Amino acid sequence: MKRRAFGVAIILGGATVAGAQVAAFGPTGNFIRVLQERNIVPTTDPGNPLQPTGFGPDSAKSEAQKAPEPETDDKAFQLVSGHSSQSGDDVHLGSGTEFRFRGYHVFADSADGNLSTKIFSLQGDVKIIGKDAIVTGERVVFDFDKKLFHAFNSKEQLNPSLVKGAFVEPLYSHARESYGSADEQETLYGGITSCDLLKPHYEIDADNIIIRPGKRAIFRKARIKLFGRTIIKIPYLEVPLDNRTYNNLPIIGQSPVEGYYIKFKYGIPLHGDNDLFTHVDLMSNLGVGIGADYLYRSRVIDGVLQVYTILGPGEMLKVTDEHNQKFKWGTLALKTDYEQNNYLVDPGSTTESTQALLTFPQHGNAMTKLTLNQSGSATNGFSTSNQSISVADNRKFGDKISTNVTLDYQNNGTTYQGATGAISQTTQSLNVKLDAQDELAKATADLTYQRQIPIGTTQAFLGSSDETPVATLTSDARRLVGGEFAQNWPFKTSLSIGEFADQFGGSQITRDMFDFGFTKPDRGTGPFHSDITGEFKQGIYSDGTAEYVLNFGDVETYKVGTNSSINFRYNYLRPYGFSPVALDYAGQTNLATTDFSYKTGKSFTIGAQSGYDILRLQQHEAAWQPFGVRMEYQPKDAFLLRAQSTYDTFQEAWSNVRLDMSYKAGTTFLSVGSYYDGIAHTWSNVNLFLDGLKMGRTKLSAVLNYNGYTQQFDSQQYSLTYDLHCAEAVFTVMSQNSGFQPGTTYQFFIRLKALPFNSGFGAGNRGQPLGTGTGTSY
Repeated sequence: MKRRAFGVAIILGGATVAGAQVAAFGPTGNFIRVLQERNIVPTTDPGNPLQPTGFGPDSAKSEAQKAPEPETDDKAFQLVSGHSSQSGDDVHLGSGTEFRFRGYHVFADSADGNLSTKIFSLQGDVKIIGKDAIVTGERVVFDFDKKLFHAFNSKEQLNPSLVKGAFVEPLYSHARESYGSADEQETLYGGITSCDLLKPHYEIDADNIIIRPGKRAIFRKARIKLFGRTIIKIPYLEVPLDNRTYNNLPIIGQSPVEGYYIKFKYGIPLHGDNDLFTHVDLMSNLGVGIGADYLYRSRVIDGVLQVYTILGPGEMLKVTDEHNQKFKWGTLALKTDYEQNNYLVDPGSTTESTQALLTFPQHGNAMTKLTLNQSGSATNGFSTSNQSISVADNRKFGDKISTNVTLDYQNNGTTYQGATGAISQTTQSLNVKLDAQDELAKATADLTYQRQIPIGTTQAFLGSSDETPVATLTSDARRLVGGEFAQNWPFKTSLSIGEFADQFGGSQITRDMFDFGFTKPDRGTGPFHSDITGEFKQGIYSDGTAEYVLNFGDVETYKVGTNSSINFRYNYLRPYGFSPVALDYAGQTNLATTDFSYKTGKSFTIGAQSGYDILRLQQHEAAWQPFGVRMEYQPKDAFLLRAQSTYDTFQEAWSNVRLDMSYKAGTTFLSVGSYYDGIAHTWSNVNLFLDGLKMGRTKLSAVLNYNGYTQQFDSQQYSLTYDLHCAEAVFTVMSQNSGFQPGTTYQFFIRLKALPFNSGFGAGNRGQPLGTGTGTSY
């Protein structure tokens, strides 16, 4: 059954700051919403290639309001105008001073500073211009070395580079008092906006504002203003400056599983850099959900503890924790997850997992790691458990000798309820791997021991990857010969002896192996190029068997002009003899391929490719590989047409034809991709992507996917964007006619241009990207 839904929201980054978000995006977007709530898919994803471009930064902004690049980056103090006096490193500047210092351009009525500490106190009509910000105020104390400031009755312009790309336009703030650095800025009794008008369309005022670039912005006792009027007061508001999202106002909606619902989230400020978010969800189908997210940070500890449970018909419990801690002896990273009857992804089941990593850095070039992984799941009649404990130690002795030791204990079990009762199966093993290397003058010596040791009642167990042990000498042309010969004929060679597992007899096999491979590159400048590679491997085994392998490759290229060429490739691989060691198994290849590409002028290119499989010929099968032809026409940068067709030599028919077209005119981009099934004689897919079609202050974007087999649109998505100067009104319609939870979703957003944004436009029911296959740019 198809369903419809409607959503309304005003978006401040990932934070909903006004209005209610209705109907949770409906069936077609419900799965994406689930993934976003579980942090599987980030809600704010500026990397979405099909996200409508909208109007972006307002082009009418005055250049005078943008922070100019300082004319010099010289660190020396340069007085431009005004009177100055100096006593040692102390400097006094007066009479309307102007100077440049350490990449900043400074204006003030007067200033006192020290050239050694690089700290200046600026008074009267202060203006500091840097590449990342402009600060003005009545009085500013600025540390030009550490880039710390303390300003009074100030105004700031913060450019996107200062907040590490969390914004795409400058922010404008005012404050009774502000101070900070590039890592954190704090404002007392001030406000912030991205609107550059003298009377901004919107503003967030607060008693206290903290901005942590790349992390978040925190507003305490916030007041959101539209057109100079306060429309809502929020005790505590967080705006993410990363990929996380915080819903600060109720979300109202309906979904098939939850029914009608209203979800509340309230942030509680705690001491220091800690936060607590509480959840209350009222759901008609499931009951009442309550939970809390505790975020804690300190100099040596940071983490997130989340607890959520549902009381009612949809009884559920979810507990997750991510904890990182630094000690004098090393670090601890711990992640745990417990879920019982999670209706979103695994109803009726209980799952748990724990991951712990202890790292012990040691003096010199040494590192030891202890890792614990444990997971399990249980559902009606079936349960699994998996446990892994490993220790890894890496060391270097001087510049030439290094060792790596790994011990890994595995314990895996399954239990299921059979007709005669419970049946359990458990496997345990200890994986041992030791590797030591020594860099000699002419070669590298390597000793490897790798063994999978069964524990318990497992009988006749021998891992096919066991090496018990293997000693190898590896060298190359540079070490053995050097000079011009090594440049013209670079080769690698190795000699090894060791014990391996017999994949057939279950016993130990001693193997002697010689390997020699070379590459003959053609560095000539003429039209003809020939590149040759070859390899010879010889293995001799203790059971009386032997095998050698020949591997040869040749690439012949003839260039016609600068944009046309003919290529011929030949690949040969064949083992001779027999090897009882699985690691030495090699297949067979005897294949010749060719392709050519010819470009006429600057706009038209044609090409073709095919191959001939000699192995198939020997087996009396069709030896010719599929024959493909291609064409590309680009008379100008804004237009591109591509065509490709393949003749299936096995079915003796043109199996497919593909046509792609891209066109860009100003801000409008159009891409069409189509696919013709030559076997079924049907245009199987016709896809269209339109972006940025401008009509006054409105832009239209669309994604259409037509299925020729079912003769209907699998997906139709439309987005209308209306320019509101510092914001955009976005209305989207996303309709899915097939697949997971078909239906139509309507969304309406008012979003700030200064913040990255992703509406989910251009994605399918499960988050898969839609489009035409030709790309969104050239």
